[in-house]
Amino acid sequence: MCVLGKIFVLSAFLLPLGVAQAEDKEEQIDKLRRKTPSGQYIDPASFFRFHGYSSLSFTGAGPQVGPAPGGTPQILINPGPSPQTGFNEGGFRNDAALFVGGEPLDGVGAVIEIHFVGDATDPALTEAKMSWDLGEFVGNDNLALRLIGGRYWWPFGIHNDEWFSAVNRFSLLSPTATEVVPAHYNEVGAMLEGELVLSSTMGLNFALSVGNGVSGFHMPTVVRRTGADANGNRTFTGRLGLAVLGGLDAELGVSVASGQLRDGPHVDATIGLPPEFQYAADFTAFGPDLTIDINGFGLRSYFYSSTEELTGAPVAEIARTGMTVEPSYTIKRDAERFKAFSLIARYSMAEEENLAGQTLTRDQIGVALNVFITDAFIGRLGYVIQGESDDLQDLDNNAMSISMTSEF
Repeated sequence: MCVLGKIFVLSAFLLPLGVAQAEDKEEQIDKLRRKTPSGQYIDPASFFRFHGYSSLSFTGAGPQVGPAPGGTPQILINPGPSPQTGFNEGGFRNDAALFVGGEPLDGVGAVIEIHFVGDATDPALTEAKMSWDLGEFVGNDNLALRLIGGRYWWPFGIHNDEWFSAVNRFSLLSPTATEVVPAHYNEVGAMLEGELVLSSTMGLNFALSVGNGVSGFHMPTVVRRTGADANGNRTFTGRLGLAVLGGLDAELGVSVASGQLRDGPHVDATIGLPPEFQYAADFTAFGPDLTIDINGFGLRSYFYSSTEELTGAPVAEIARTGMTVEPSYTIKRDAERFKAFSLIARYSMAEEENLAGQTLTRDQIGVALNVFITDAFIGRLGYVIQGESDDLQDLDNNAMSISMTSEF
């Protein structure tokens, strides 16, 4: 056989191997990608995608769950506080969401995410972002890099998925997610994110964001309004995750954030926001998170710590700490219906100082059963017990809920 023929035969053998290796590398990078609340609906990218979900839930909750004075802040239950009594009376709730996006040009795309919460009279735009894949400029198959601009979920930690009624495995938000770091935070700014393959079973994901930030930690009656910054100050946020793939799927992440909350008095005290809003403030936040998935056993956990430094206030700073731990066990079946059952537990707590020098503590214990009737039709049954201690009055705020979610 001539030399040219040998080269042709060798190339014909090696080319599919090279393509397979490239596909394996691309698949590994996709697995390393940082998990976001809407990721399961919008990743991986394609020319055009249109996804969403609709959910119906029924909640029987204590009357002091909700935004009434002294109540426990929540948005995942309905119908919420009665206009006559100011207390929560439980009932049915319907949520829906739409995710629209695509990549009409290779490596350049956009995503829009809209939530119709409760009575759907006030849709919430939680993401409207553009993305540009910078891989062509990197020149390294082990490194993926993207530039994000617009409105996107704050990349701090892993707690933001609790704000999705279709993703949260319980009927209520955890105290850590609502009181230790800025609540329901959709950043507006720019972010650099990517993945780095370290070996066949290990890699990194990272995100670095700069944006407008939020005006405070506390959750007013209309939760979505905490996503706006009245003074336009910038917040810097970063997260680094170390992921292990293969038989043990695990990720250990570390997040940091720093920014200015307020220049000074800019909130009318008569609308019921906490007095902390009357003072200029800077904040810093730090938190590790850990997720594990191995042989049906799962773990979702995080610990957050934040400090708000005040100017002109009775105290120099307000410290907040909290942790959430959710172990789970999933049984899968080879069947068209009732494909899997997940038993989940949750323990969460948060401690928060106030201007009077008190420490306010909330804790939450819950159990839940998730039933995957199909891959896209899920039922949930859960019960949550909540408690208050130290300098906070104990409330009637336990909750039981049952819900169904259909995804497309």
